Amino acid sequence: ESLEITIEKRKDGMDETFRVYTRYAMRNKLPREVHIRFTKKITKTQILQMTRDKTLKYKEKEITVLKQIPRRIRDIRIEYSFLTKELLKRGINYRWLIPEGLLFTWQEQRHRTDTLDKA
Repeated sequence: ESLEITIEKRKDGMDETFRVYTRYAMRNKLPREVHIRFTKKITKTQILQMTRDKTLKYKEKEITVLKQIPRRIRDIRIEYSFLTKELLKRGINYRWLIPEGLLFTWQEQRHRTDTLDKA
């Protein structure tokens, strides 16, 4: 009810829900991750937009909601790691472009790199 969506509507929008115990969670003594597969994209975007503004709480604990990035896009982004490390080191904010590339502001100018040659 905290997301202003009825419980029935939420349950209808979810295809399957399961818990995943990751190595990261084991090493850092964190609770297991909960993965949810949605039937409708609208429900997923509603939840992601609402949790951006408000934090979700369950039993007085905050829940972090993350969007899954497809493996194909993650593999492409690995190639840009040298550039992202340099931008982070210099304190420059950047934004990922879909499907490939970066957008960042440097010396008050926006730069768009969508190929590895430009990077």
